[in-house]
Amino acid sequence: MVSTVKVPPDGGYGWVIVLASAASNLIIIPLMQTFGLIFKDTFLEMGLSATQGSLIINLNAAFGMIMGLVNGFLLKVFGYRKIALMASFLVTTGVILTSFATTFTHFMITYGLITSLGMGMNMAAYGLALNMYFRKNRGKAVGYAMTITGFGPILMPQVINGLTKIHTVHGTTLILGAISAHSFISALLLHPLKWHMKTEIVEDEKLDPIEEDPPEENEGKTETRIKLIRSPSQVARSRKNSMMGSTESLDEVENGPIYGMDSALAGSVISLHSMKRKASVVSQSWKKGSTPSISKTGEIYNPEMSRPIKKKSHWRIFFDRLVKFFDLDLLKDPIYVNILVGLSLAVFAEINFSLLTAFILAEFGLNTDQIATFMSILGIADIIFRFLAPYIGQLMKLTARPMYVITLFLLMLSRFSLLISNNYIILLGVALGLGIAKGVRTVYMSLVLPTYVPIEKLASASGLQMMVNGFCILLGGPVIGIIRDVTGNYTMCIIILNCITFSTIAIWSIEAVMTRLKKKQEVQDKSVEQTDTLLNKT
Repeated sequence: MVSTVKVPPDGGYGWVIVLASAASNLIIIPLMQTFGLIFKDTFLEMGLSATQGSLIINLNAAFGMIMGLVNGFLLKVFGYRKIALMASFLVTTGVILTSFATTFTHFMITYGLITSLGMGMNMAAYGLALNMYFRKNRGKAVGYAMTITGFGPILMPQVINGLTKIHTVHGTTLILGAISAHSFISALLLHPLKWHMKTEIVEDEKLDPIEEDPPEENEGKTETRIKLIRSPSQVARSRKNSMMGSTESLDEVENGPIYGMDSALAGSVISLHSMKRKASVVSQSWKKGSTPSISKTGEIYNPEMSRPIKKKSHWRIFFDRLVKFFDLDLLKDPIYVNILVGLSLAVFAEINFSLLTAFILAEFGLNTDQIATFMSILGIADIIFRFLAPYIGQLMKLTARPMYVITLFLLMLSRFSLLISNNYIILLGVALGLGIAKGVRTVYMSLVLPTYVPIEKLASASGLQMMVNGFCILLGGPVIGIIRDVTGNYTMCIIILNCITFSTIAIWSIEAVMTRLKKKQEVQDKSVEQTDTLLNKT
């Protein structure tokens, strides 16, 4: 039987989504990296210590990530477009209010909390939109978006340097708030996926279409689309494709909570199924000649059954719905948990090393101009290899996780090279290696989760990931600082960060070996079973 299914455009308007994502991140992400450049003199005038300044910056980096689980839920309920608009509002408001900050508490609230929350929601919304619009070209889309975003940390410091020569810190920050407001335009470009989905013809003899209602044209209404009855083998195959990043079932996902469907509808469906189950029990009992009874508590008791069917407690119902809303059942999947832990450890090591790079180079005796040259080479290599990363992956014929592991090896090697290099020319070579590894890593880090998690759970999965990242940064960052103070140099810090990165490689490698052995055992068991079957027949 020939049927049609709705699939993402995998191009077309998707390239506008890429441009919108890149433009928004180009504006918003550099705000965190240039905060110290704007307020370094202000902190001295206010009498804030280095610890207080560091706490403000770390809170900004971590709080938006810690709220990742909530962001995932909000994305499921309201969709990425509304959340992107809210993110623009929070970032713009936070930056403008920060321009009036005169106390440590004021900075903590406006920049550490409000602006950070907006940044976290911004990352989650655009990341989901990109992954929803692309399937086959997902790597290229992320690579292009990240490449354009990479110009932000290069251009924004120059913009701020020029503004501070003309305006006060207050005026410069107000202008940055106005620049942040341009992210509203990017958010409005995030059209709902159903506006641009295309139709593909597929052949499947077991697909039986069910009657469908005419779709609504208005965005706010829930659109009822064709649903298909699948055989068990097709359900298993669909699950496999979904795990590998396939989006063939997006037509059904589109009408779920991720596009704004009232979650109460899901509760009504659950109640309907519950009523059907109770009716089925009563019906079967009457057919067998026995009379079921219903207790005052709502329990159905059948004399032929060994025990009554117990009604769930209110707390159990609340817990089940909580798990459903936040997709916490993901934590039952050991592979997802392994990915979650591995990514969080690697991200923690990378962010801390990036924050410490300038201090490490200064400790090695490099002057400001030499450090700037080192950072420029690193940044240029980063941008170039963000663009080339998808093509490198295609050439090597590797998926996201293996490519990410390779970049972790390169990062470890480059960091270790800093410890044994005392020549400035060699250090510039290290900068080149760091930039190459960082550029490829940035692209494939964004693809590790989407290539495993089903698309309908991607928002929650990414939210959990960001939350764990945030806690790691908030709790682990000060530990690295303590190690520096105790040892008196950054050598031990680099060694520890490399060990943390290696732990990601180790746990993922163990998982890969165990998975391969399990598959090999299943093949052997199946072969033995087929042999036994043939022998029995003969």
